[in-house]
Formats: sequence, C-alpha cells, structure tokens
Amino acid sequence: MGGALNERGLWGVIGAVAIAVAAIAWIVIGRRRSGAKGRAGAGPVSNLAASSAEDRWPAWETSIRNALMQHGWVDEYFLSSVPPPLWVATMRRYVEEHPEDALVFYDSLPRIELVNRLRMKTFLHSWKAAWELVDAEENFHSVVSNIATQLFDILGFVHVPEEQRTYRRLHGFVVRAPALRLKVPPRFPVVFVRRHEGSPEDLTDLHSLMSILSMTSYFALIIDLNDFAVHLDPRKNLKNLVRDTIHDFIVLNGNDLRQIIIARDPGKRLVEIVLQQVDLTVVSPYVTSGPVPANMFFGRDHELKTITRKINDTSFALIGGRKIGKTSILAKVYRLLSESVARSSILYLDCQSVKTPEAFFEAATTIWRVHPLIRSAEDFRRYVVYQREENADEPVVVLLDEVDALLSYDLEHGDGTLFGLFRAMSQERHCRFVFCGERVLHNQLHAAHSPLFNFCDVIHLGYLREHAARRIILEPMQAMGVSIQDQEEVVYEIINLSSCHPNLVQYLCQQLILEANARHTRQITPADLNKVRHSSSFHEYFLEVTWGNTSALEQVITLLIADREKVSFGDIQEELTQHGFAVPQEALEAAIAGLRLYSILLKEGQQYRFASGAFPEVVQESQEVDVLLTSLRHQMGEQAAPGYWGLS
Repeated sequence: MGGALNERGLWGVIGAVAIAVAAIAWIVIGRRRSGAKGRAGAGPVSNLAASSAEDRWPAWETSIRNALMQHGWVDEYFLSSVPPPLWVATMRRYVEEHPEDALVFYDSLPRIELVNRLRMKTFLHSWKAAWELVDAEENFHSVVSNIATQLFDILGFVHVPEEQRTYRRLHGFVVRAPALRLKVPPRFPVVFVRRHEGSPEDLTDLHSLMSILSMTSYFALIIDLNDFAVHLDPRKNLKNLVRDTIHDFIVLNGNDLRQIIIARDPGKRLVEIVLQQVDLTVVSPYVTSGPVPANMFFGRDHELKTITRKINDTSFALIGGRKIGKTSILAKVYRLLSESVARSSILYLDCQSVKTPEAFFEAATTIWRVHPLIRSAEDFRRYVVYQREENADEPVVVLLDEVDALLSYDLEHGDGTLFGLFRAMSQERHCRFVFCGERVLHNQLHAAHSPLFNFCDVIHLGYLREHAARRIILEPMQAMGVSIQDQEEVVYEIINLSSCHPNLVQYLCQQLILEANARHTRQITPADLNKVRHSSSFHEYFLEVTWGNTSALEQVITLLIADREKVSFGDIQEELTQHGFAVPQEALEAAIAGLRLYSILLKEGQQYRFASGAFPEVVQESQEVDVLLTSLRHQMGEQAAPGYWGLS
C-alpha cells in the first residue's frame, strides 16, 4: 500500500513538474509570437503540453478580457478552464500581449487589475442603469449625462453644456475635441440613442438633431446601448443603418466604450475605433488648400518664437509665395497669443477679398463685431485705442492676411493713407501689426517712399526643415494606422520630391492615402509613390504651387535654366538672349528677386540654384518646353508696356 502511495505521489510530482516546465515553454512560445525574446529548453513532454495550452490560449484570453470588461479585475476564480500551474503564466502572457491596455499584474496573488478599476465600475453601473431607463426620459438623461461626463474626461473633450439638446429619443451633447490627428471637426455632437434597438426613424431624427445643433460638419459619435447589435436584424443595427447616410456617424456601443476606458491612450483607442468604420479618405488630415489645423501644424518654431516674443515691441511682415504657410502661421500666432492675453485684444482679418479702405472698415466691423460701426480712419483709431485701454494699455495685435490687393489700391488711390494710419498707430504704441503678403508687400517694405519702409521686421518664409517634413509624413500616418513599406526609402523620396515645401508634402501624402485606399489596404508602398510622382495630376499641381503668382518672364527663366545646376546673373542674361528674349537689366533683376521671393531660386554667393531639386525633372517629364516658351513669349509681349522689352 505504501509503495503504491509513494508511486502515485511520485507520478504526481512528475506531472506537476511536467506542467510547470510546459508553462515555461508555453510562455516562451507566447513571447516569441508576440515579439519578445526567449529560449525554449523543454523536452517532448513539455512541448506537447505547451502545444495543448497554445491551442486553448484564445479561449483563455477571451475569458480574461471578458472579466476585465465586466468587473475590472481577474483572478483564478475567472480561470476555471486554466490548469492551476498555468494561472500565473496565463495572466502574465495576457498583460505582455496587451501593452496598450492600462493593466497591473500581481504575480504573487495572482491577479490582473485595471489601473482605472473604479472608473470601470462607475461606468458599468451607469451603463446598466441607462439600459433599464430607456422609457424614462428624464432619468435616462441624468444617467447618460454622467456617462458623457466620464467619457469626456477620459478623452479630454470639453463639454459645451449650453448646446446640449434632447430631440425625440436622442440625447445630444456638444463637445470641443482635442487636436486628434484626424480630419475631425473641432466641434461635434455625442448622441445617446434611447432605444434597445436601432430604427430607420433614428436616422431621420439624427439628421434633424444635427440641424438643431447647427452642425456645419457631418461628423458625430452615436452611442448605441445594445452591446450585441451584431445579432440583431440588420434593419435594427445602428452600425448598419448609418452606412448609407451622408453623415460620418461613428457608432460606439458599450464594448467600444469599455475599450476606451481600459486604454493607456484613450484618444488613440478612439481613433482606432473610428478608423474601423470610415473610409481612410474621410479622416485623412492632410490639407492642400487653406490654413492647416492646429493638429497638422509642424515646424516654423523660430518664426513663431520671434513673433510672439517681440510683438509688443514691433510689427512684422510675413513674406512668401503661394501655399508656403503664411496663413497657417498667422492662425498659429493667433492661437498662441490668445492663450496669454485677452482674445479681444487680438484682431484677425483676411483681406484677400478686401480691396479698398471702405471695404476694410466694413469687414472689420462685421468680423470683429464692432459697435458702433467703423466707417472711417478716425473710427478705426478710436476702436483700437479703446481695446488697448481695456487691455491694461498693452498694444492691440492686428493680424492682416493677404494684404497685397488692399495695399496696392491704397497706394494708387489714397497715397498710402490707410497704411500710413497703421504706421502712425503702431508708432504711438496703440497696436502692432502682422501683415501677410507677396510681391506688393515685399516691394513696399523696401521702397523709400512707402509708408511701410522701415516699418516692420520682415520674415521670409521658405521651405520647412527636414525634421518638420518627416513629422508631417509620419505622425498622421501612424495616427491613421497606415504603415509604410520600406519607410525610410519612401520618406526620403517624398522629401526629395517636395524639397520640404509644406504644401507639396501634404499633397503627396494625401495622394498616397488615395492610392492605399483604392486597394482597400492601410499600407503605402514604393510603387504607390512611383505612380504618384509620374502622374500628370502631380506634375500640374507641382508647377502650380512652385510657380504660384510668378510672372511670364520669371517662368521663362526657370524653363531656360532647368538643366543647369547653378547659374550666374550673366548666365541667365545669355540664355535669354540666345532664345530671343531682349530683357532690360532692371526687369531681369526684378524677375530674379521675384524668383527668390517665391523660394524658387536660392542665391549662393554670386550664383543661383533651384530650391527644389525635383523642378528640372518635373519640367522635362511634363512640359513641351519650346511650346510653353512660345506661349510665355506672347504673354510677355501682351503684358509689357510699349518699348519695355524688345522681342526678336
């Protein structure tokens, strides 16, 4: 009997050892599969046991996840299907394979807990109450208000309580979102649907609620109470119902909200959920027209520091070509200054469509909400002085974008009266100005007779530094979950093609997103970039951005020297003469100055080279140079004053 017991005990020990060794082997296998380093040293018995554990791992993983979602913690009680010797190994592996979840593992217990366990407990209680109160509107609203507050706190959203609305069975809360690196509006609604099942009627109501809330965008987060809608009739599944709407409705159920609660980075988790429901092109944040939003502004640190630190003492002029980022910098300056001083003492006006002083005063009255109306220079002075006094006698900052047309009109019809007023008010320390413009502003800053002469510190905007361009390429891609095959090669080629022109970088990235989206994948390949770089649409866009508002003569010069690495002033003169362009020296000097203004040519000593190394390649691949030169020759003849330049 004793021998039998000893034998039975011996086999028990052997079995326990085998299971323990199997646990070690199994967790090593798990680490290898998840990318961790390890070395297996188990024999046939342990490998067999480890293989069995590996087969059962998905079920164990699901058990742990469900327990965390429902209770906020896991111990051996929830692992009844796991052999006791594998409890620690199973929990450890789960934590290692879910690094993006905020988990704490106590191997001595053993036990896994959510870092935000109490937050999950509060949510689960409220979520259950919301389900039970769908027929009690007032009580339901109170409960979902608590859920909304918790959700907004987790995600960093700012609730706008005065804009919340209840419409039929919809409870809408308007939020201002942080700078998620997606094309998501800064203000959008989060809507709880007071039903157990969705209905086509809800879509009509959602459209109505968007109008009631004065939403100009099509984006909203819709909260569905049914965690098992996948088992419903498709006509009652909200995720199915919203697919055919014009709005970008993102449906979140309780499982999605739990995933957000347990995440180390809740904002990133929300982005992942959003990207599961929408087309990449819908949320791609790359911008090719207009100012970039705050979440897509990269670089320009030196310019921003210079302006924000010195604006109380001097005015500035931002000079640069089309799409180089002038308006984006002005918007960034506005945001930075608004954080430190009263918003009313920072005045912004887009002057692109403002051509006359009268139009300027009218636009200022409307945009700045001035009362009484500004009708004259004296009214403008009085208003600014009042704002300065309200701001503890600190100068008011006036940001004026695209001033070329207004400045040109003022010089031709008013002898510079309006800009003379600006200069006087700045000298009297009532205000400081930041002007944005191109050729006219640049010329007047250097003209001795101009009211702008020696008025402003000048900042010339060129291309970005490579580090900023790399961030534009990589950070939004990572936020969208888009990978890049041969990443360094692709990034290098984008930088080479764009020469770090901010708008061209954004354009190339957006085109690559379109290529990946067309293949229904989230991976960009070198072949995608090769297709884009040789496309006629890229060539046209590249030349449109590079040439911008250049004159016919300036374009002629770039075409004639496209195959030259460096040229001198004399080389350019010689090329023009050889091709039959008789251009006065003064006109040629102005043209070269214009090409430098638009960051097309860079001066190095006494020679010039293209700022964009891709320019010659694009010209040669996309243009019939002789035909284009003939067309430009005719334009020059039509634009030139009689006798200004001879055409042979």
